[in-house]
Amino acid sequence: MTAPPRPLLLIVAMSVATHIGFGGSRVVAALFALNLGATPLTIGLVVSLYALLPLFLAVSAGQLVDRLGMRLPLAFGALMVLIGLAIPWVMPTLPALCVSATVLGVGFMSWQVAAQTMTGSLSTSHTRAGNFALLGMGFSTSGLLGPLVAGVSIDLLGYQASYAVLAVLPLVALIAVWWFPGWIPQRRSSTSRGPRPSSLDLWRLPALRRTFFAGGVLATAWDLFNFFLPVYARSIGHSATSIGLIMAVFAAATFVVRLFTAALARRHGEPAVLVGAIFLTAAGYAAFPFFQSGIALALIAFLLGLGCGCGQPISMTLIYNLSPKGRTGEGTGMRVMINQLTHVTIPVAFGALASVAGYLPVFIGCAAMLFGGGEFYRRASRADIPGTAAPPAGPPAGPPTGPP
Repeated sequence: MTAPPRPLLLIVAMSVATHIGFGGSRVVAALFALNLGATPLTIGLVVSLYALLPLFLAVSAGQLVDRLGMRLPLAFGALMVLIGLAIPWVMPTLPALCVSATVLGVGFMSWQVAAQTMTGSLSTSHTRAGNFALLGMGFSTSGLLGPLVAGVSIDLLGYQASYAVLAVLPLVALIAVWWFPGWIPQRRSSTSRGPRPSSLDLWRLPALRRTFFAGGVLATAWDLFNFFLPVYARSIGHSATSIGLIMAVFAAATFVVRLFTAALARRHGEPAVLVGAIFLTAAGYAAFPFFQSGIALALIAFLLGLGCGCGQPISMTLIYNLSPKGRTGEGTGMRVMINQLTHVTIPVAFGALASVAGYLPVFIGCAAMLFGGGEFYRRASRADIPGTAAPPAGPPAGPPTGPP
């Protein structure tokens, strides 16, 4: 087994730094808004702002990555994350939280699209699943540390100072990208100035469309956990530190499962692993509303982390492999756009439901959505995506290298 290239290790490390600030801010924002008297619906609106502008800008960001390379989008993303964290530190109000969420969402979207495209471009068809799993392990590490740092900082320093603590590592990432750019490869895809095909062409590819859908389902599950776990746990008496620990257990599970993701994909095929991840996540949500102790919530969070953590690198690999040559950044951007659509709509819809009917319908509804989505993808993928049972005759076995 060959060692990962140095630029890949650096982009993973800098992604960890940026994501700690972004992920931690989501915990602080939800709890800070709750402290300021916000209802679950209002908190849902604040959380949805993280995804509002990325919903409309992600595909354009991917096209810019294809044309310009990775350095400028990475630097812009780190800078915007810093600005977003500074806003509530200077103005600790509910409107400031809304502006902060919007800026943070744009910043991390830019970083995410560029980092995922860079990971794919540094890989071969044989190493891509493993390299995306490595990037996923980096995000799992930051997903563990971000909520943990946020929870401890809130209890020790308060909400306002927590934003300053979270801003330290994104600053390191900005310095690494802007002042030491030599580790970022030049864009190797076509930079033709002619008219570009419509992004809807990507949506018309059946295999790619199914994978966008499956990734969006898992993104919904992940987003609901980040949104509802702090609110639900606070409502039943857990401290900010306890909430941070439970969310850290979720992140630890995403890290553990990504150690084996590449092996699972080689053994069973990416689509089959993706279906299993969706069903496992659904089982976790079905159990959530029936437990209140910290240990029980942590165990369920671990189960959810296994499902969400396994599914995300697999969907990234499939989307990169299935995107047309020279449009991998655009494909990544469309994946991010679809995920952002769930981030905008789901917190608001389920926040309104929780305000009216409580938390039980939220968790059960999410479980039903996941079970239905997983079954739909399982049936559709048999015909659309190589690697499932009863593959189409002709093509050799192995990971797909382009659209069918």
